[in-house]
Amino acid sequence: MVQPSPIAMRPARLTVMLCAGSALLTLVLALTSVPSWRGSDIPFLLLAVSPYLALAALAARLGRSRRWAWSLLSFSVALSLAGMGCFVVDSWMFHTVAEYRMVQRFTVIVVPLLQLAVVAPIALITLVRCQGL
Repeated sequence: MVQPSPIAMRPARLTVMLCAGSALLTLVLALTSVPSWRGSDIPFLLLAVSPYLALAALAARLGRSRRWAWSLLSFSVALSLAGMGCFVVDSWMFHTVAEYRMVQRFTVIVVPLLQLAVVAPIALITLVRCQGL
């Protein structure tokens, strides 16, 4: 009998790993695209990684529901690509366009808020359908 690969067996674990990687990359991009950070910037960094933390927590809770776990993985990939894309463009503009450094950057605030606005209803639907609440 052929055994399925470990990757095919654990979509929830892949989602958690993807979200951890996305959160780490978001922090790196946020920290390297400004001249200096202060302690008062920690809430903004937490906001930036909160959509990924929420998806990772949801994936860890799903555990055995493979259908919902695969759906959540594909949603996480799309959300991570969109968020990372916005942060990469913002970071690149900060380093290459001198005028861009003179304006207030909203990417660190707006992108995570939009991501959370999308994650919240998806998480609610997933929990209701999967857990039978």
